[in-house]
Amino acid sequence: MLEETKEIQAKLEHYRDMLAQMNESDSNKQWIGELIDQLQQLEEENKRLKKTILRLSAKHNPRMSTKLKDALYE
Repeated sequence: MLEETKEIQAKLEHYRDMLAQMNESDSNKQWIGELIDQLQQLEEENKRLKKTILRLSAKHNPRMSTKLKDALYE
């Protein structure tokens, strides 16, 4: 997941660099900038949701089996 995040951040930086190289008179420049910002926000939200899902699934799935747990308590 960390590699994926770094890759996406690198792509976003590349897109921002490309945006900076566009002509000032290009009418799409602001629109593209807003799309890049929205993409970054969605990526951050996606990362938070993945962490939440992992945390919730860990709570519902016990880490050790019931038989092993019972044996340790004996």
